[in-house]
Amino acid sequence: MKGLSRFIRTGLCSMLVFGAACTGGQADEEATTVLESNRPDIIATNAFYYYDDVEAAWNFYRDTLGLETVIDYGFAKILRLAESSYLTVVQADEGMHSADEPKIVTLHLVTDQLNRWHAYFLAQDTQIEYDSATGEGMLANSFVILDTEGYRLRFARYNPHPDHSSFVDSFANVTPVLSTAGEAGDMSIRATAFSVYYADVDSVRPFFEGLFEVTPAGLLDGVPIYQLASSGFVVLEEYSEQKLSSPGENGVTLSFVTSDVDAWFDRAYDWPGFELRTPEVIDESGLVRVFVGYDPSGIFLEWDTFLDLPENQVLLEYLE
Repeated sequence: MKGLSRFIRTGLCSMLVFGAACTGGQADEEATTVLESNRPDIIATNAFYYYDDVEAAWNFYRDTLGLETVIDYGFAKILRLAESSYLTVVQADEGMHSADEPKIVTLHLVTDQLNRWHAYFLAQDTQIEYDSATGEGMLANSFVILDTEGYRLRFARYNPHPDHSSFVDSFANVTPVLSTAGEAGDMSIRATAFSVYYADVDSVRPFFEGLFEVTPAGLLDGVPIYQLASSGFVVLEEYSEQKLSSPGENGVTLSFVTSDVDAWFDRAYDWPGFELRTPEVIDESGLVRVFVGYDPSGIFLEWDTFLDLPENQVLLEYLE
């Protein structure tokens, strides 16, 4: 099973997450724009993170954050973050990346209970790297913690602003996923965004918007945000301190779960700027059909269709 690091419309009005008004019709229209396109479907977003000690990372996400494990392949565990958002933690020596590679990625966790999460982590003696959870007059209130091996997690609440209107409505149309951390039902995650960083992001955005047939849903902290699934967003950001020059220099794989991996392969095969890592769709250990490639900067992109097998049933039920 080595190498199975494979994969990947939009509850409450905005007053809970953002204090803004909710316009359901507009949000439905936004979701239709994203989901009814000529490209194959994306059912969920996912990212693979790579660890020297995957069991410690799994314990952190499962026990400290209270996330549900939907698949356990041993060396790789898939956890549910939000309605259509997932994270896979991988034992690095059995995956596509080394645990020593730069972790130039941020997982944004949008929540209605920012202050409760903040108090919870303080009670856990978790080090908070950045803290604007209680500031006023900000586009967003947030705080940042690191996981067991340094991946950056940003818990956030977005405040009323014209740049936020479209994706705030999309956030408001999903059902939050409850965490088992803290008191039962006390904390949840509503939506997620993975930020990845580029030395020349302007050269990557046209590739991304074309291949995925998306336009920005708004500006997240001043940067375009793209909706790919009901709760799953991606942000492409400029990174100026370290130039990523070749594949394998960032310890993350962006991943997309689809019902038709073959159609995605046909679409991506000759797409300008896309380079295949797997020459065809492969059947990994009889569990998932997958292919992997690189975006123009070398970031790993992966598409997955999970087979109807007992090992995958919990995930498949959520994907229905």
